[in-house]
Amino acid sequence: MKRIPNIWFSAAVLPFAFLLGAGCQTIQFQQPSISSSQDWLVDSGDLSRSRSYDEDLQAPLTLEWEYNAAAAFGQGSPLLLKGVVLVANKKGEMHAIELKTGAKRGIKSFGEGIEGSPIIHEGKLIVASAWGKRTLTSFDLKKGSFVWRNKGVPIESGMVLVDGVLVAADVDGFVTGYDPSTGKMSWSQSLGKGISVQSALLQVGDLSVFVADDAGNAFLFNASDGRQLWTQKLSGPSYEGGSTFGDRIIVPTTRGALDVLDASTGKVLWRNELSSANVRMGSSAVDDELVVVAATDGIVRAFNSTDGSTVWESAFPDAIVAAPLITNRLVFVGSMGRHLYALDRLTGEVKWETALRGRIKSAMAVADGGLIVLSEPRYVTYFKEESNDN
Repeated sequence: MKRIPNIWFSAAVLPFAFLLGAGCQTIQFQQPSISSSQDWLVDSGDLSRSRSYDEDLQAPLTLEWEYNAAAAFGQGSPLLLKGVVLVANKKGEMHAIELKTGAKRGIKSFGEGIEGSPIIHEGKLIVASAWGKRTLTSFDLKKGSFVWRNKGVPIESGMVLVDGVLVAADVDGFVTGYDPSTGKMSWSQSLGKGISVQSALLQVGDLSVFVADDAGNAFLFNASDGRQLWTQKLSGPSYEGGSTFGDRIIVPTTRGALDVLDASTGKVLWRNELSSANVRMGSSAVDDELVVVAATDGIVRAFNSTDGSTVWESAFPDAIVAAPLITNRLVFVGSMGRHLYALDRLTGEVKWETALRGRIKSAMAVADGGLIVLSEPRYVTYFKEESNDN
């Protein structure tokens, strides 16, 4: 895998760089609007949130560094920009961490807790807050200052940026499109009284946004004008993040079911329902062959993505709620029992495991031949292959 270039420092900025590395209370990059294929500008690398990657990671992995981010995290993954890991926490802080060393690059407070993963767009960091008055903020990563800050209803779910429109859903059940340059509202749709959105929004195709709510309803909207394209009743409320892949939308529910919808029509292509409706499905990962989802019963399940038939199951002693991560050979999952596992992608057999200092509830990221894992109550951990020459 190509190493992510570190282009932030130069001899001309060494004094400033020293201050930033020592814990500067802002985050800045020289050219944040120029990114590469190695960067993750959104949760899970793209807004389909498929969480499957053409990476050849091999177990075992070794611990490279651990960073204390001072608070727990939301469901989303870290972001990556120019060799820097960007992590939002529930104290409302954004931490910038040097990928190579684990050293603090900078920190910026947004005032309130952050649940949904931020988005980097044209050199700006767009952050939604889960409580407080300032619920949507744009921050200039070059200048290290705010561009605009909107008051409104708290936003707990991950946002999307589709067809030039930033789309967010708030805890009062309004789905709203914004101009990402100014923060001005373009359109807004209500999902109904007493309804909230907890799961991350998904990009569908080039122009559409998928939303699932806590009342068990699914919607597809046109991102440019907010027109509702279709709606579908799910088998249960949706709180954990789903995924899209091709013409499929994968939606985990809280009542022991996984729904897979046709992206064009909303029709249920297949549905897998467990024997117990008390089991809560976690966030999903999908590729061209498998849908992988874990659950509160401690079982990781892999289904055939076409017909929903079971490919394999692996049982663990603790609940698993974080999104799996699929690579060419392995599926990585993290448990509430403070363990990280690498499973064989084809069979589900455990190939490697390690204990962490906290519970894993967030999506992971792959970077420079390694894996970035967030764990409660405050840890960012980077694991890397023992050897890249295998």
